Amino acid sequence: MKLVYALLCDSAFLSIDRKVNIIGVFETINASNFPVNHSKFVLVGSMVPSKKEFKMAVEIVKADGKSIMNQAQEREVKLPESANNKNFNFIIEIVNTVFPEMGIYNVNLLIDGKVVSSQKLTLAQQENIGNFN
Repeated sequence: MKLVYALLCDSAFLSIDRKVNIIGVFETINASNFPVNHSKFVLVGSMVPSKKEFKMAVEIVKADGKSIMNQAQEREVKLPESANNKNFNFIIEIVNTVFPEMGIYNVNLLIDGKVVSSQKLTLAQQENIGNFN
């Protein structure tokens, strides 16, 4: 499998003509308190598949390598024969993720249990900018 690109964003969808539309690309989540629950974000990307059937999963790990997810949701992917020589686009929603503390995390994409992409995600303390009345 060859990764073409992978991004973290607020939302992504396929248009009617099968174009990938990406909204709100980010690398940092700011929070006022920890732990923080982030309701939804998306891992979107494209790869050149080397096989028609494989298992795909996402995991989020802290800098020490420890997962913050109870269990990676693994999905079986079966590409049609007509998919020859075409990139495989993916849009994976990640919902209700609890980040226990600020710091660096990695959002990993696994194919058949092997990490093929690791997107750095920084959880930072939101700075108080003052009161605007």
